[in-house]
Amino acid sequence: MVSVDLVIRGGTVVTSGGMFRANVAVKDGKIYAFTAVSEVLPADKVIDAEGLYVLPGVIDEHVHCRDPGLTHKEDFKTCTEAAAAGGVTTIFDMPNNIPPIKDVEALRMKIQEAERKAIVDYGLYGLLTVGSLPHVMPLVENGVIGFKMFMGPTTGNIPPPSDGEMLDLFSVIAKTGLRIAIHAEAQSIIDYLISKLRSEGRKDPRAHLESRPAIVEEEAIRRVSLYARETSAKIHIVHVASARALDAIKDAKSMGVNITAETCPHYLLLDDSYYEKLGIIIKVNPAIKSKNDQAALWDAINNGLIDTLGTDHAPHTPDEKFKDDVFEAAAGFPGLETFVPLMLTQVNAGRLSLTRFVQLTSENPAKAFGIWPQKGSLFIGSDADFTIVDLKATTKIRADKFHSKAKWSPFDGWEVKGIPVYTIVRGNIVMDHGEIITTKPIGKHIKYSDYVSIL
Repeated sequence: MVSVDLVIRGGTVVTSGGMFRANVAVKDGKIYAFTAVSEVLPADKVIDAEGLYVLPGVIDEHVHCRDPGLTHKEDFKTCTEAAAAGGVTTIFDMPNNIPPIKDVEALRMKIQEAERKAIVDYGLYGLLTVGSLPHVMPLVENGVIGFKMFMGPTTGNIPPPSDGEMLDLFSVIAKTGLRIAIHAEAQSIIDYLISKLRSEGRKDPRAHLESRPAIVEEEAIRRVSLYARETSAKIHIVHVASARALDAIKDAKSMGVNITAETCPHYLLLDDSYYEKLGIIIKVNPAIKSKNDQAALWDAINNGLIDTLGTDHAPHTPDEKFKDDVFEAAAGFPGLETFVPLMLTQVNAGRLSLTRFVQLTSENPAKAFGIWPQKGSLFIGSDADFTIVDLKATTKIRADKFHSKAKWSPFDGWEVKGIPVYTIVRGNIVMDHGEIITTKPIGKHIKYSDYVSIL
């Protein structure tokens, strides 16, 4: 009888298509077999998953680990420990670092840091900004997972390419098959509104919302969708926050644009009443909007218009975040450790099925970025990445216990039902009941070029 490295025994295996009880056998970092619960298979290690649910490893395709250059906020060690603690097996890290990841030299510097610190797998975005065109193909050849373009103000103050540059960039990237993740907000409108609000003496938290109304999302999405249609580029709209943004995405899909869309737990669970309840802590870009927008996002989650869920994990120091002037305060907050518990709570509440959660957090991100079925699936031969969860377990979110350097959250103190209890990366158990149990940087650089032949 074949001996394997790991058996996950007696759990309920969950895919986007359904659920079944089975043992899962792992050998050499891959899924080796599914067997009947009654079958005994010799293994070096056995996890008793009776009463637990075995999901394909969660992929968070929107993370800011801040390494290199901003490691006072976060680094690959603390970031990937936060991911593992939160049940996330693969992260895609954004390129607004110091230096920004706009050329091969910066990418190699980032890879070096990740190789010596990361305990989960990671994909790395290349940056699209002014003057990026000569760097696109070298970045592709050095293994970026995709590209990121900031159309609106962000950490690092990275200017977007001109409209003409966007067309050229999209044309080149379309030929590679890589997807372009887009922070879709119209910068000129935002700049105008911030100047106007400042002239009126506004600096309260709600002024942030007023500086970023829904039209800034809608305008940017419609513009970039037009460019994607013209060039056949694949685009991914991150952190969708409004009903008007959803209208633009729906229209783009109806026109045949290869467009996918992400939203985040904070847009699904918070609304504009929290500006008064929580103040500056909920400043995030795009701004959290109304209950009607929140309802539209939930509809889009369940009708398939939204393709993925991500965190936009964005740690900052307290001094950077907690300012008296909202326009001086850093935007964003940590999300890796709250992501899975918050969304499993919604599964328990009946707002989201567990199979749809798997589709949004594993299958769809892997498909959108060209790494499925090696990632995001539970097929024999796929990477043995698992997020094993206890849907009955309850706890309270404690930001002071985060592995992230940012130990604060708008969800601090929230009661959750449903938590990750094991995080397994290519057969390596990295988290066991909340404890990080690996000290080795076992994380692997996930390269698009390893999965798909570049044209």
